[in-house]
Amino acid sequence: MKHLFTVLFLVFSISVILGQSPYILRGDQAYHTYDRSEILRLIDTNFINSLSNYDRKLTTQYFKKVWNEAALSDKDRFDLLHIFSDNYEFLDESSPSVSTSEPVDLFRSSDQLNERPVEISKDGFTNPPLLKYFYKTPANFLQLHTPSFELLINPIVQVSYLNQKNNENIVFQNIRGIEARAYIDQKVYFYSQLLENQRNYLDYTEAWIQKYGTIPGQGFWKNYSSSVISNLKGYDFFNARAYVGFNPVKSINVEFGHGNHFIGNGYRSLLLSDFSHNYFYLKFNTRIWKFHYQNLFAEMAPTSTLRNPGDNLLPKKYTATHYLAFKPSNKFEVGIFETVVFARENHFEFQYLNPVILYRAVEHYLDSPDNVILGMNVKWNPIKGISLYSQLVMDEFKLSEVRKQTGWWANKFGVQAGMKYINAFGINHLDMQVEYNAVRPYTYAHRDTLNNASQYSIASYSHANQPLAHPLGANFREALILLRYKPINRLHIQAKGLSTTYGADGPGQNWGNNILSPLETIEQEYGNVIGQGIETNIKALNVDISYELFHNYFIDLLGMWRQTKTKNITQDQHYIGGGFRINISNITYDY
Repeated sequence: MKHLFTVLFLVFSISVILGQSPYILRGDQAYHTYDRSEILRLIDTNFINSLSNYDRKLTTQYFKKVWNEAALSDKDRFDLLHIFSDNYEFLDESSPSVSTSEPVDLFRSSDQLNERPVEISKDGFTNPPLLKYFYKTPANFLQLHTPSFELLINPIVQVSYLNQKNNENIVFQNIRGIEARAYIDQKVYFYSQLLENQRNYLDYTEAWIQKYGTIPGQGFWKNYSSSVISNLKGYDFFNARAYVGFNPVKSINVEFGHGNHFIGNGYRSLLLSDFSHNYFYLKFNTRIWKFHYQNLFAEMAPTSTLRNPGDNLLPKKYTATHYLAFKPSNKFEVGIFETVVFARENHFEFQYLNPVILYRAVEHYLDSPDNVILGMNVKWNPIKGISLYSQLVMDEFKLSEVRKQTGWWANKFGVQAGMKYINAFGINHLDMQVEYNAVRPYTYAHRDTLNNASQYSIASYSHANQPLAHPLGANFREALILLRYKPINRLHIQAKGLSTTYGADGPGQNWGNNILSPLETIEQEYGNVIGQGIETNIKALNVDISYELFHNYFIDLLGMWRQTKTKNITQDQHYIGGGFRINISNITYDY
């Protein structure tokens, strides 16, 4: 890899093209605001939103065009002004020849929400600073601007407490951190998010942690016990996301660092999700006409720190991913997905660096045992206010066996189908999403085990014992419905219903749910069906209510009714609680 990074350094050194920008983290309100704008067909755009790491600069440029639409409601304008404030660095400079509005205070007055200034300028998003230096703009704690350098820094805080039925432990989270983004000469951008965490989880998440020996979305951790409160215990871990990016030419963006990614239009993704821990990656985004082509090369871990005791370096594995999306109109988008996970410890296969060749062809050249997964993502907006989307993932597939309907183990595939309904039933800002996901047993799993851990496959579609697609792995079907409602500008209500069936493995068994288990241990060659093994059914309904006190300062009320059933056991796992957060989205573990 050192030769590759030498080339990148040389390109980086001579780059003179105006760069793009850091991406908006998934969970930010901007994602849903974009969905609403596109599905309501406010303006035509070739913005590809199935690659759900939205570039800040391109997103802000899109919303500046949306701002001039006369059909926007007061709530729509509030959402747009909120996004403009969050992305202040990409607003237009004030101009004496252009009429602008007075500064907008989103939290004290809504008088200006129906005004349509000729341009959205920085003058409209300034504050009298706090102690001369802080909060010069509503969304940024500290900012520095010079002709060649710009820096924006924000604190991150999240404190919450949940009371779960039949759980004697205190379920809490305590997150403190910092987020910074910077730009050099308008050519290079940096982003960093550092989070220090102490947390104890709900009992069903704790069971997942014990089963897989890893914390969802995290890497190294240690046990935590409060010296003040006797029953306050859990995990202590640090999480870092950081990357740098630039444009070597106008249509190509290069980015490398630590983070994760998401491909799709749904609540879940069967292709690539951001459920797993951050990983080191090198990413190329090429935007030409109505095409968006992404190459993603990543270094990952085939096991977790808990399964790698002692002061030993985690073994490594590598992935290479292509995704080509085409959006001929505002109504339709289609994407082709291809990824390969190398079935070799600590060895990168340089032939996979070819950005245009099909990985199956490389496999044939190498006569390799690598795990290639193919997929497709489709979105269609047939009428104003309605969007349909779908995914298909294929790990291995033999049409003759499918026709026979014999349940052959190697017919490994999954499907997703969903619908979004904006302003449902004519109610402004009541948005509904319905989604169905199903994945056959043994999908994403592979052969070739680790040298010192025969129970783990090197080339399973996972990182640090965490799935890279759906949190449940494989051998499941799931239906969910999601409602979002904003009765007033600062109040967000989200309700979600979920029904899931999956087949768990008994001791020493492999019925296809755990994608880490090597395929040499499958239970049967034929007769495999979704839900085989220990059939487990989950029903859940949760409601999250968030009120924005100040810009990106939220108080939350959280509650869930949840029940897990197997043949002989019923577990009630309900909870209620609340919290406070600054500059961070709330994540619900709902699988």
